[in-house]
Amino acid sequence: MSMLLEAREVSYTYPDGTEALMNVNVQLRAGEVVALLGPNGSGKSTLLLILAGLLEPSSGEVLLDGRPISSMEFDFRRMCGILFQNPADQLLAPTVWEDVALAPSQLGLSGEELEHRVREALKRVGVTELSDKSPHRLSHGQAARVALAGIIAQDPLVILLDEPTASLDLPGCEILERFLDEAKARGRMVCLASQDAEFAARVADRVYLLASGTTLASDLAEEVLSDADLLMSAGVRPPSTVRIYSKLFPNSKEKPPIKENSLIDRLRDAILRLRSYSTLGLRKTPSRLQ
Repeated sequence: MSMLLEAREVSYTYPDGTEALMNVNVQLRAGEVVALLGPNGSGKSTLLLILAGLLEPSSGEVLLDGRPISSMEFDFRRMCGILFQNPADQLLAPTVWEDVALAPSQLGLSGEELEHRVREALKRVGVTELSDKSPHRLSHGQAARVALAGIIAQDPLVILLDEPTASLDLPGCEILERFLDEAKARGRMVCLASQDAEFAARVADRVYLLASGTTLASDLAEEVLSDADLLMSAGVRPPSTVRIYSKLFPNSKEKPPIKENSLIDRLRDAILRLRSYSTLGLRKTPSRLQ
């Protein structure tokens, strides 16, 4: 399914006069993950709420396949799932099971189909044993997994995630990454707001770099995340692969790799080239490796 969700010239001013967003444009396409990357206060969470239809922009509009989402509020809410930065903000039911079942039951699921979907969602995030527990008695990490299970059970077409790694441990982040890979493969539109360039490098196809409510850059993830100076100017720490490569090869004309496997491959190639030069008895280090 080819779909397009886009924010056009979106601005937002809070009641106290704070300008959170100024003429921002964002596009989300089916089968890709888009990262809204920026430091605290950059406007990324506000933009995510606007994309979800939970905030109305002060100016500009959000369109789904050319149609304003404001004109299809009920239908859009049914196809959109959002994960808040604080999982406690969306855990409302008396038990974990009921909470995860809430969204799919509102979509009309019931009986064995609902039971199966909730059971599988809890299993995928590794919290089946918490089914009968109150969401308000969970640890922060457990609550984050349960909130993610709610999104999985809902199975929305549009998936919006606000700082999804903030409350997750390493196994939880791995579960999240698998979920995002599956969502892409199934043609879902995914947008995550984060200040974690490391995570964005692993999962994002495209990146919008935000600072002080404006867009500093928007391009393929490889282009934005390999530019250490650009990221630092926005207040975002570059991925570790970029920092390591830039330290080892400060004069390299190649773009730093943003993923770990790519960095390992380049380091292996550099070592092999150095060995070959050593074998040939050449003392001067090749300029490409300086």
